[in-house]
Amino acid sequence: MSPSVTLKDIARAAGVSTAAISQALNDRGSMRPETRERIKAIAADLGYVPNRHAAALRSGRTMTVGFVMADDDEPDRRWEWERTRKLTSLVRASAEHGFTVTVLPESNPDLIAGTTLDALYVPDARGSQALLRAAIARGIPIVADDQYVDGSRGLSIRTGFDAAVRAGLDELERAGAQRIVFLTESGGRPRDDIGRAAYEIWSSVRGREPMVRTVDAARRTLPRVLTEALAAGADAVFAGAEDGPDVYLQLEEMRLIIPRDVQLVALCSSDCAVNRRLGVTHVCIRPDLAAEAMFATLPAALLDDGPRVVDLPWELVPGSTTRPPVGALASPTAALAGSVPTAPAGSMPAAPSVSR
Repeated sequence: MSPSVTLKDIARAAGVSTAAISQALNDRGSMRPETRERIKAIAADLGYVPNRHAAALRSGRTMTVGFVMADDDEPDRRWEWERTRKLTSLVRASAEHGFTVTVLPESNPDLIAGTTLDALYVPDARGSQALLRAAIARGIPIVADDQYVDGSRGLSIRTGFDAAVRAGLDELERAGAQRIVFLTESGGRPRDDIGRAAYEIWSSVRGREPMVRTVDAARRTLPRVLTEALAAGADAVFAGAEDGPDVYLQLEEMRLIIPRDVQLVALCSSDCAVNRRLGVTHVCIRPDLAAEAMFATLPAALLDDGPRVVDLPWELVPGSTTRPPVGALASPTAALAGSVPTAPAGSMPAAPSVSR
């Protein structure tokens, strides 16, 4: 195929005007179907490749999305890895859809004034409020993970933390756990806040006293935290900070027999394969799918007809770290999954809000 083929070349071969060629290729106008198909066939034979960017400029689009890069005062290995995966996914999805990506540091909202974007993707709201306000003031649609976008041109992507936490807790309850400790990580990321809120609400509904323990990013405090939680009566652990393998190995180091002495369920998005190899019962979420979900919904999000919410899939994978459900035979449990392609806009538990 040759990108040098123009509408004039097709018009010359078809014996019609360039206006007719444009109408046929863009499915506009009232020409006869057989004429439209003949023109399309001639264009295909000549190897015509439409110029996406020229068409975008005519429609007022830029074929560019922005990615907000957080400025971290303190290194956070888990978040840096997750952010890198999200950026990589966005670049790949953008390339497939003919878009480019502009990275914007959250500490410099003035850069928004000099950019032209079709949408701004915000993987983490912490510290991004000034930049978000600048984007909203310019009418740029906001695509945000795990935070409700309050406005007519926005997309909220729920990565599944809330649903996955509740599914993992339900699994432990079915297995007879009475005192579940919820492990989270220091730092106050929005995702961790969502997981902790889901655990506390789940515990409240069931009349259970919540037991939340915080570990540091390097996991140096993990032995002490687990020892104290077990001494306080915990008979199950929900590892909510991507630390399932670390918790599993630490429990073995403490000479505990899993799941007889203590049961374990882990939340994971990047180390699910390790959990599977160790036999850890885990809930796998896929925040890396957010970029593709954005492009699937972006055309509608550009319209002024209300904010949208998309739920990403998650999967519960039973392993050997939980017992069979109480009263059930010891047989393999089918994996549970949750996926809602699109859902009406609504509240998101414990998530920050981006307001217009």
